[in-house]
Amino acid sequence: MLKTIQGWWRREEGTQQKPELTLAITKLMVGMMAMDGKIDDDEHAEIVKMLGEQFELTAEESSNLIEQANDTSRSDLRIDKVVEQVTDQYNVEERAAMLAKLWRVAMADGNIAFLEEQYINRISGLIGVPPDALAELKEKQENKYPELDQSDRFQHPAPVDN
Repeated sequence: MLKTIQGWWRREEGTQQKPELTLAITKLMVGMMAMDGKIDDDEHAEIVKMLGEQFELTAEESSNLIEQANDTSRSDLRIDKVVEQVTDQYNVEERAAMLAKLWRVAMADGNIAFLEEQYINRISGLIGVPPDALAELKEKQENKYPELDQSDRFQHPAPVDN
């Protein structure tokens, strides 16, 4: 009985913990990378590059963070904990800059998909970036990639028949 109560206590403690900031941001980037249903090497490389630039991490350290961010069993990587960590640590301008990086991940494969668009819009709302700031950062990033394929951007994918 005592062991059962201790187990509950430990699980409760774990659900209160927030991830490190670097892991929280990596989790958001990995979420963007997975939105179009495929893990693209270009998107992975873009995440490694941005983590290196922002946090001065090696490629190996960045890849380790990406692997940790993919661990679905971690309660500290629930979206509410990730959002809480980002909003606690960053002001609105810094959050908008982080969204620009998420958008760069989406564009790394040369295509913007409907679900990627929805993901960034949702994250933007959760972390409190105003819609006008989101639209501005998207436009700035897209102007850097004039050949970007946006044909799937505003079209909801057809349901898959099983």
